[in-house]
Amino acid sequence: MHRQDAEHFDDHWRRMFEQGKIDLIVPHDDAMWQQDLGRSLQITFDWLGDLRGKRVLELGCGPGDYTIMLARRGAQVTALDIAPASLEITRRRAQANRVGSAIQLAWMAAETLGFPDGVFDWVIGLGLLHHVDPAALAPELRRVLRPGGRALFREPLGTNPVLEFARKHLHYRGKHHTRDEHPLKYTDIYQMARGFRATRVREFYLFSMISRAVGGELSFSWLWQLDEFLIRHVPMVRRWCRYVLLEYAT
Repeated sequence: MHRQDAEHFDDHWRRMFEQGKIDLIVPHDDAMWQQDLGRSLQITFDWLGDLRGKRVLELGCGPGDYTIMLARRGAQVTALDIAPASLEITRRRAQANRVGSAIQLAWMAAETLGFPDGVFDWVIGLGLLHHVDPAALAPELRRVLRPGGRALFREPLGTNPVLEFARKHLHYRGKHHTRDEHPLKYTDIYQMARGFRATRVREFYLFSMISRAVGGELSFSWLWQLDEFLIRHVPMVRRWCRYVLLEYAT
């Protein structure tokens, strides 16, 4: 599975970069908030809080967008990926964005971390958890986190049957899946929670999924407001959301 994923993402990110679809300069945070999933991304960084001087391990760094955002906020980031192209693109972009000294790169799988015990304040995965075995990953997270450290993941949620049908059978803007990935069920979420002191769960993207299908996210801001109201006041709708933000505390 790791070999197949590495080959897939190595080819994907390399082609994207060579075709000019990945800019060397990562936009300012405010511009990143406005992109698709921007509301959840902004809350993700709100949950991270002050990162100055913190040691952060990023699992599955991809082309390095979030790596650079973390480093800009003062974190010392170790960016990990199994695709060599991801690490090379991240290295080049880190230098172009003048944060190269704050970023180290590591080529390894998330389930077998080659780091000493208790060295990171945060472990972060933005779109990583649904590609791995949560039961295998959880002990490694607890091992490398310092006492009081936290792990944070933003992941696709797999509890909406209509959305699962669309993911498997329909073509839509920005669709990109690998064969082994598995959007999370709540059983996965709480299986990961075993052994952690506390868990926080926050769902996103209900009616605002329409913006994903047709584009023009800014013109659908009222849908975000409707989502927030329903998610807060009608708990039963949460399982129909597209994405979930998870925090696990040691």
